[in-house]
Amino acid sequence: MRQSEEARRLSGLIAGVLLLVVGGLFILQNLGAVHAGRIADYWPMFLIWIGLSKMLAPSKGGRFASGWTILLIGVFLQLEQLGMIRWRLRDLWPVLLVLVGLELIAESILGRRRVAETSSAAGQGGHV
Repeated sequence: MRQSEEARRLSGLIAGVLLLVVGGLFILQNLGAVHAGRIADYWPMFLIWIGLSKMLAPSKGGRFASGWTILLIGVFLQLEQLGMIRWRLRDLWPVLLVLVGLELIAESILGRRRVAETSSAAGQGGHV
């Protein structure tokens, strides 16, 4: 199976699980078991979906670090939307700068490793 097809399938699986979770919460709310809020409160799940998809099915460029950064931002925004934390993103924007900086460093290190591994494999006649 091609890498892009596999990534698409995994992304669909992640989206399906997130929709099941949110839908389940609203079913429980309709039954009076929990208070799930409004559907508009769950827009950060889109960022969580993107982050998980990037982490679990990285492209050839290997965007694992960007995946976890997007995931963390999505989780933070989701917790804020649900009133589980009191901080707002505008209060913590320096943390976002640190996360992006760490992402850039990680991508650089991971990219160097891939180049070294590719060079090493090519030097051994392509056998790993």
